[in-house]
Amino acid sequence: MLEDHYLLINGNIISMDGRDNRYEAMAVENGRILRVGANDDMADLAEAGWPVTDLKGKTVLPGFIDTHQHLGLTGQVLNGIDFQGTRTLRTVFEKVREAATIAAPGAWVLGYTLNDFSLEEGRMPIKEELDAVCADNPVMIVHSSWHMCALNSLALEILAPPADLPGMDLKPNGEPTGVVRDPGAPDFIFPAVSTRTPVEVKLASFRKACEAALKQGITTLHCLEGGGFGPGDTRIVHDNLDKLPVNVVLWNQVMDVDETVGMGLTRIGGCICADGAIDAYTAALFEPYLNQPGNRGTLNFTQEEMDAFVLASHKAGLQVAVHCETDRAIEQVLSAMEKAIAAYPRADHRHRIEHCEIPTVDQVERMGRAGILAGMQPAFIHYLVDMEDYEKRFGWDRLRWMHPYRTMLDNNVIMTGGSDCPVTPHGPLTGIQTAVLHPIEEERLTPMEAIRMFTIDAAYSAFDEANRGSIEPGKIADLVILSADPTEVPPETIREIKIVKTVVEGKPVEDPRDGPAA
Repeated sequence: MLEDHYLLINGNIISMDGRDNRYEAMAVENGRILRVGANDDMADLAEAGWPVTDLKGKTVLPGFIDTHQHLGLTGQVLNGIDFQGTRTLRTVFEKVREAATIAAPGAWVLGYTLNDFSLEEGRMPIKEELDAVCADNPVMIVHSSWHMCALNSLALEILAPPADLPGMDLKPNGEPTGVVRDPGAPDFIFPAVSTRTPVEVKLASFRKACEAALKQGITTLHCLEGGGFGPGDTRIVHDNLDKLPVNVVLWNQVMDVDETVGMGLTRIGGCICADGAIDAYTAALFEPYLNQPGNRGTLNFTQEEMDAFVLASHKAGLQVAVHCETDRAIEQVLSAMEKAIAAYPRADHRHRIEHCEIPTVDQVERMGRAGILAGMQPAFIHYLVDMEDYEKRFGWDRLRWMHPYRTMLDNNVIMTGGSDCPVTPHGPLTGIQTAVLHPIEEERLTPMEAIRMFTIDAAYSAFDEANRGSIEPGKIADLVILSADPTEVPPETIREIKIVKTVVEGKPVEDPRDGPAA
């Protein structure tokens, strides 16, 4: 399969072409799909000497597309301490102590994906605890939501956050605990740490993140870069696209329209956070959290600020995406988009609301009417959602509309599939399985509907459906070869399907490997 032209035969090729066509064979030439059909339809090419690969019944899908992830943050996590699955603070401290013993003098000790609700202690570590295991290197531990972190004393000394930084937890005497939440964590702490990272280190981590995605069958990454989470990262990615081994759809994660247009980009936003995160109790709600009656979360912008940003972006012809976890933030951004579309009608804007985790039914209906897409991350349910805990926060009447996939489809809302990596790992098969086994049965998708989120509908969300997202003649040969058919295996085993090979623009980029896909 290393040649510029070859045949794949005896396969189960699921085209995702909208007509449920499946094929047995396909021909690839110069990185594009030349022909699809039965084995016999390739006979003339085989006779002409085209190399042939026998798939032996394996399944072929269009290469997966992850429409919401962060190269910069993912690269950081891959190079830091991974706290995924950690259950006690004792384990946290052991990992920090171990990392500190091999860290260079003055180097940051960085840890990621710590979920305080998964810890026996139910809280983030405080600075004195981190000082006890690492006093001579600055330490930052990032919460799994990326909306909260914990710092040791040296990190606080280096970063010197203002005493009145919003979101900074304080002791009764006014001294920082070392824990920083929204909005101070993403607005101040994360950019301050990012700007201390050399460009060459960032580039290496970007590539490492791409290579991790390839192992999951992903051939296109929507890269939401820049802004507070990584100042200047959009420019670094933009200037080094030829050094990255996947197709990149680049979002400038800022509110600067002139900068975005000046870079020649056509899309703006991503994790421009209209609100915070459910896990940090900062996602913005119409009604308070049931277990925190005085807390309705955090809106990070006024309605006037959001209206002005969306209008300016829309008027400039940009595609807009904004982070909104729950109903009050969704309302702010949805109404801003509705106003902009009404003022400057544009039938094919394809604006997106990212996460959209607990909308109201009215909001879903309005999104469908306005042609606003939903950038969803089904794996959030798998990795982050404890239904019993969520019911304590929201009550069943609100929780019933969590990730309302079926309701969205019924209202013509096109959904795209992402991971928000590093919040959850790259892994479209995990996302597909989760959407099929949604804990709220009324919102479950069929396997084909779930696959669309990570293929043709994802391509549509980038105005790229003419080139990618389905297996049809003339399209780019971005493919993933699977060990089994996601539409035929028991749903609870979809994420166990192996990625046999990932193909980007006709060229295989991964050797066969053992082990599950996610």
